[in-house]
Amino acid sequence: MKSLLDKGLVTIKTDGVKVFTSRLLKYGVVKLKRLFRKKDQQNIAKWAGLKNKYKGERIFIIGNGPSINKMPFYLLENEYTFAFNRFNLMFERLNWVPDFYMVTDDLVIQDMYEQINNEILPVVPYAFFPDIHPSNVDFTKFINHADNVHWINADKPEFRDDLPNCGINKTVVNAAIQIAGYLGFTEIYLIGVDMTFADQKVKKVNSRDWEADEHDPNHFDPRYFGKGLKYHNPTVHEMMEKFRLAKLFFDERGNKIFNATEGGKLEEFPRVDFNSLFILSNSEKQDLLNNSKILKDRGLTFNELLDVELVSKSSDSYPELFRTDLTLGLDLIPKLIVTYLPLGPFKEQYYFVKRQFISKR
Repeated sequence: MKSLLDKGLVTIKTDGVKVFTSRLLKYGVVKLKRLFRKKDQQNIAKWAGLKNKYKGERIFIIGNGPSINKMPFYLLENEYTFAFNRFNLMFERLNWVPDFYMVTDDLVIQDMYEQINNEILPVVPYAFFPDIHPSNVDFTKFINHADNVHWINADKPEFRDDLPNCGINKTVVNAAIQIAGYLGFTEIYLIGVDMTFADQKVKKVNSRDWEADEHDPNHFDPRYFGKGLKYHNPTVHEMMEKFRLAKLFFDERGNKIFNATEGGKLEEFPRVDFNSLFILSNSEKQDLLNNSKILKDRGLTFNELLDVELVSKSSDSYPELFRTDLTLGLDLIPKLIVTYLPLGPFKEQYYFVKRQFISKR
């Protein structure tokens, strides 16, 4: 109750009584709906089947910050992974798809439900969504009721272990941590949770609801929250406090949460070097890269890219296939992502393949 009161006072201070009253009414409607809504026995049974299913395993929960472009994501091919929102923009660059997928943002669901239904649900084993968002957006009207869809009750802003009750706690990452704990994962690694947000030109409906007015500098792809897409203002200080509470909650339950993000400002969890979690030779890494969708779709092998032209500076034009050092590669990804697909990094280099390229072999 105290957390709800605190949240209400913050809303009045930042947005005024009118916005607070509107949100309070919507939340009241949600509680009424919950009172008269029949229990979804099929959903409850699904959740019962997931309890401790992955006990003793490790999982990588993937935030979508720009830092993930620095990381050799191909190493995750044989790992359990949990992704969110517009991570489908990354699918074409990978040699795997996430095992678990989730959206908790009521603005995001209204913008991309068709992509979720058509591109994401058909390929991920498990997906999670609030049935009714606390803002009174009914996700069940947007998302296909597929066998791999599991609904959460996000009415209360708390950390829970009696799922499907699951507080969002300011970020989808915290909701995912609760699910990972329920599934039995004992080692939880956060990656791409940068907690650094550069200024982006937006239209502000209020302090919470924004609409992008230019390309997105705060995620791995500039199209993530690109022009015209809606999202919620990331309130970093509130998110950090919730991460602190998450650590306290899961420490008591024996779940170990680590931050394997490359850089960033999240210090609530102990740091671990991502690369240290994998013991693979360069040859084994090349085998993983060979499984990437980029190469398979174009009839290429990674060996064919090792000796392509090395580009050392930005230009107005590029070869169909080229490589760069890591620094230039990271700079080029947001500039070229519409016309080129990046692969890597491998041995401190990035490899770029033109989207229209098809091997003539």
